[in-house]
Amino acid sequence: MKRVAFTILLNGRHHLEHNNFFNEMLNKFDLWVIVEGVANPGGSTSWCREPDENFHKNFLSVDGTTEFLDNNKHNKLVVVRPDNRAWISKDEQVNRAIKVVKERFNECFLWQVDVDEQWSLEQLEEAEKILKEKNGKTGCFICNYFVGKNQQVFGEWGECTIDTYRRLWHWEGEEFETHEPPKLKGKNGPGYLLPQRFNHYSYYFEQDVKFKEAYYGGYEGLFERWKGVQANRDTIHIRELLGSELRWSYTNTIIKYTNDN
Repeated sequence: MKRVAFTILLNGRHHLEHNNFFNEMLNKFDLWVIVEGVANPGGSTSWCREPDENFHKNFLSVDGTTEFLDNNKHNKLVVVRPDNRAWISKDEQVNRAIKVVKERFNECFLWQVDVDEQWSLEQLEEAEKILKEKNGKTGCFICNYFVGKNQQVFGEWGECTIDTYRRLWHWEGEEFETHEPPKLKGKNGPGYLLPQRFNHYSYYFEQDVKFKEAYYGGYEGLFERWKGVQANRDTIHIRELLGSELRWSYTNTIIKYTNDN
C-alpha cells in the first residue's frame, strides 16, 4: 500500500532544513502534499487569532519557505497554495490536501506529518505493519516533545500520555471532519496506540515560539518565559513555560533538562 503524507505549513523553512527533514520526507513517502499559507481562525481551530501581517505576505510565508519549495520541485511533492486569500480554516487546508490524494489514490496509509515532527523510516514501516495486522483504522502515538535544545517535556501535555496524537490512517477516500483533533468523517476506528515515538520540535526554535504567542489565544508572555526555560538545568513544572492562564498549565507535566536532542 502506498505511503502518503500531508503537511500544512507557514514560515517553516527552518524545519524543512532541520535534520535534513525535507529530503528525508521525499525519501520516505510515495507522495507528500504541502498546503502552504496562512489560515484564518475558524472551524476546529476557531480559538486561534487573526493572523498578524508580520507573519505573512499575500497570505504566504515571509521566511523563504515559498521560495525554498519553488526551488526544490520533486515528482513526489505537490505544493498547494490559496488563490490570493487566506485559507478559511485549518480544516479547509487538510481537506485541500485530501483532494490531491484522491486524484491519485483510492486507498493508502495516510500520515499527518507536521513540519516540526520527525519520524524514522523504520518507525513508519513498523507502525503501518502493526495497524494492518490489527485491521485498524487509526494509529495514535506518544512523542518525544522538545521545548528547547536541551529541554524535553514529560507528561499529559506535549508528550500527550492521555490525549494521544492521531497521525496515521488506513485511508479509503474519507475527508476530514476536523483538523483539531485530526478526525476523518465517518470511519476513525478501531484506533490503536502504537509504540513508535516521533520527535516533536514544537517549541524548539525561537521563531516558532514568537508565532505561537501571536497566533494562539492566552499565550501572552510566552516568549519571555521560554527564554527563561532555556536556562533550566533541573526539573520544572510546565507552568514555567505556559504561564497560569491555560488549562494545560495544570496538567501532570514537567520539563526536564536533557542532553538527548
